[in-house]
Amino acid sequence: MNIKRMGALFKREIRDIFRDKKTMIMMVLLPLVLYPLLIVGVALLSTAIIQSQEEKTYTVAFEDCADLEAEISEILSKEQEEIGYSMEVVSKMSCKEALEAEEIDAYVSMDQKEITINYLSAKERSVTASGALDEALDIYKASLTKQQIEAAGLDVDEILNPVKIADKDMSTAEESIGSVIGMMMPFFIITMILLGAIYPAIDVTAGEKERGTLETLLTLPVTNFEMIMSKFLAVSCIACVSAILNVISMGAAMAFLVTSSLASAADMNISFDFAVFLPGILFTILVMMVFALFVTAVCMCTCVFAKNFKDANNYATPVMFVFMFAAYAPMLPDVELTVQTAAIPVVNVALLVAGLFEFNYNYALFGVVLASNIAYSLLAIMVLGRIYNSESVLFSEGFSSVKLFDKRSEMKEKQMPGIGDCVLLMCVVLLLMLYGGTYTQLKLGFGGVAVQQAIILICPLVYAWYMKADAKKLFSVKVPKIKGILGGICFAFAGFLLALVVGALLTPVFPQSAESLKAMDEMIKEQPAWALILVMALMPAIGEEFLFRGFLMGTLRGKCKPWVAIIVTTLIFAAYHMSVLKMFTISIIGLGFTVAAYMTGSIFVSMLMHFINNGVSVLISLYPEQVGKMFPILMAESLGAVEMLVTALLGVILAIVGWLLVKGKKKTV
Repeated sequence: MNIKRMGALFKREIRDIFRDKKTMIMMVLLPLVLYPLLIVGVALLSTAIIQSQEEKTYTVAFEDCADLEAEISEILSKEQEEIGYSMEVVSKMSCKEALEAEEIDAYVSMDQKEITINYLSAKERSVTASGALDEALDIYKASLTKQQIEAAGLDVDEILNPVKIADKDMSTAEESIGSVIGMMMPFFIITMILLGAIYPAIDVTAGEKERGTLETLLTLPVTNFEMIMSKFLAVSCIACVSAILNVISMGAAMAFLVTSSLASAADMNISFDFAVFLPGILFTILVMMVFALFVTAVCMCTCVFAKNFKDANNYATPVMFVFMFAAYAPMLPDVELTVQTAAIPVVNVALLVAGLFEFNYNYALFGVVLASNIAYSLLAIMVLGRIYNSESVLFSEGFSSVKLFDKRSEMKEKQMPGIGDCVLLMCVVLLLMLYGGTYTQLKLGFGGVAVQQAIILICPLVYAWYMKADAKKLFSVKVPKIKGILGGICFAFAGFLLALVVGALLTPVFPQSAESLKAMDEMIKEQPAWALILVMALMPAIGEEFLFRGFLMGTLRGKCKPWVAIIVTTLIFAAYHMSVLKMFTISIIGLGFTVAAYMTGSIFVSMLMHFINNGVSVLISLYPEQVGKMFPILMAESLGAVEMLVTALLGVILAIVGWLLVKGKKKTV
């Protein structure tokens, strides 16, 4: 790597970015002008609206309750300051018609001892007037209660207030304000880093393609790594500067609001020290700089597939939604920065920033957040490097070549899907599982699990049929040889044993995930054996293999190197199980499925492995006592060090045997 060449490329990228007016608007105009206007302007506007409401005069009437009218009218006139609104009592022949015609804002009617406030919930004036009447009636009710107690010769205060209750806020003013800031600030910071990175990322990727300068850039006497890093560092700098400007801008606006509020409440003697927020602000800036690297890498990996600026905007929109959704984490109840959440991208940053402003300094978790974001950034940079080394991806039509958007009659026979087809199918399946599968599971219980598995099976088959794909090649439909089958069986048991050890190690770390797995076990115990074998073993073995080891790996196999296709398929397969604990255990099991399917060239091997793995789990759930007698280690609440070592060693031996059996059986599909 030549630092001098990288410096020259970096300067070029920075100059090109600053020439883009959109970038300057997003980086300078928004943080320095718009946000102070929004924050301060909304506060001032809210105050003005409240004042204007208090200055208005609301008209109310009383229907067939003259005595009550006199009492409430007197209360409204005397307690106007407490009620907060100017009220005028008018007389109407038909109060209902007058209210419907909006001649009055509300009216009071009385049936025996029941008093009713009639109003129009669709009209703001009517709602406000009804609220004022409600407060006046509360005063009237309290007055009647007092009179009746006095008439009985009792002490009013002892009857109404037998116990004195007082509230005392033990939080400091800084802690109270920090809690509010910590809830809102993460969303703004993450959004602004994202906006600061998206437009430069589009410019250095899709913008290069649209201007036709990418080909020229690739002919320069520089390595791909130098070119990628110069673009990456340029976009990261812009994202960091944008985020820092936003923090300064929003901080100044919030400081103005806090100072104004304290000035208006000077008689309450509330003290406030802005200096206590300085450590949190400095650490937030550090976190922002590290997080900007991750955001930049993700944005560039997404936008590099676009062929022009318009397409890149379309591709960046889902990324923005995902990041913004994760940024809401501090607003959710009982979601805090823990060992588990510290490793979740985006969510960990949001919770960390919220904790900083709430003065929750856990340096161990802070280190985990920083380290995980650096790791994710490096991983994304590696993916970006692979993309720039692949001309078929770099100069392809990107996701715009999705076959599903073409007419079936115009499609070629025996074609293979592209990356865009994979992304679309995976997203569709995930959404159908989240919404359709979850809904049917709530309605049908165990039957909903069968619906989820049917969705997973039908989607890739229908997609492949519509695009006239070469099903045999895509899904690796080939009769395996005996050695391949035996190797797959060894892999299946090896993965099961190794996953057992990893699960035992991680269960104390992820107790919530373990509890959810136990809840699933309780549900399936109530089902008949044949239904469990069908839904929990056979259907996943067919459907999930067609989707992951078939459509997904069949597509990636022709687009990238074998190890990349295997790892990506394994990780996506694990992620689809939507459990933190399962993410680790399923990755081990899924890696065996994927390697066996690739090396044997037959999806039937991974189907058999999948069936064995799930079938063993079903048998353990159905017959725990019998399994416990035969294999006590499978039913143990926890594993000792020796048991873990022996189990892991046996799993490794089986994995080696499986590898030797399938080795040399390269793909022939």
